[in-house]
Amino acid sequence: MYLVWIHLITWIVLLIVTILALFSKSKKTSLIAMMIARVCYLFAIVTGVLLISHAFPNHPLLTIIKVILGLSLIAIIEIAFANKNRMKLTPGLAWLVILFILIVGGFGLYLTSGFPLSLYF
Repeated sequence: MYLVWIHLITWIVLLIVTILALFSKSKKTSLIAMMIARVCYLFAIVTGVLLISHAFPNHPLLTIIKVILGLSLIAIIEIAFANKNRMKLTPGLAWLVILFILIVGGFGLYLTSGFPLSLYF
């Protein structure tokens, strides 16, 4: 159960630091947020790999799609970070990244039937 919490908290932190990195006017704040996001990737990948064995037996195709979406999300975030560093980030790309994080997070919650949030709501 703790892996699910770590994975969920990691995605929430990733959402927050990505927003901070993409919308901050301070270059220093953006760089720090980008580094934190990259650490979050590591936690998300490790916990995600460990959680695959729980989701795969119930939803094999959806689990594969979630893995592909998660890895694609990391790539899209890095593209947005590169554009931000080159001062070529468009608001559309920034909002697309945020939307994609929410979609991947929602997909993950669907795979777990809302667990662990279903315990409280």
